[in-house]
Amino acid sequence: MKKRTLVALALGLAVATGAQADRALKFRAHLDGFNAAGQPVATNATGQARFEVIDGGTAVRYSVKVAGIENMFMAHIHVAPAPVAVTDPAGPIAYWFAPSTPPAAPGAGVSVAERIDGDLASGLIYSDQQLVGVLAPDPENPDGTGIRGLINAMMEGRASVVVHTNDFDPTTPPGVAGDSPPGEIRGTIE
Repeated sequence: MKKRTLVALALGLAVATGAQADRALKFRAHLDGFNAAGQPVATNATGQARFEVIDGGTAVRYSVKVAGIENMFMAHIHVAPAPVAVTDPAGPIAYWFAPSTPPAAPGAGVSVAERIDGDLASGLIYSDQQLVGVLAPDPENPDGTGIRGLINAMMEGRASVVVHTNDFDPTTPPGVAGDSPPGEIRGTIE
């Protein structure tokens, strides 16, 4: 009788653990008018970013949608050393949505003249080498860098999505809708 009880308990634990493992770890960010420094930006643009940890924690699937963005220049994940609100500095860039890699020349992003209402970026972060800056792979710090570091930063509220805009017209004042190189919309990943 004891043997059957132990087998039943072990089987129940295995099923419960398997069910828990099947639940994906998910995060989201609502993007509003703030730049990477935490300063408000006068804009009607908004956005949503969704993240799902997949493949046993070895990859992250993402989708970033925006409404009302004009002159999109760059978009990335920034990671701060401590938990951040949108009114705090976002920290350095850790992953590039657009362009997909850092530009060769400073300030050479991917300006999109038309308005974006819908998908900005979607894809997979499946290799530690896709991450840069504070999350660039470091064998001495595997939990703080690479994909594991990104997941930890999202769990700790240290990661933000920032969408930058630029009209490339030196005669217009920056820091407004359609021309905010430090970022037009931003949200903390939760």
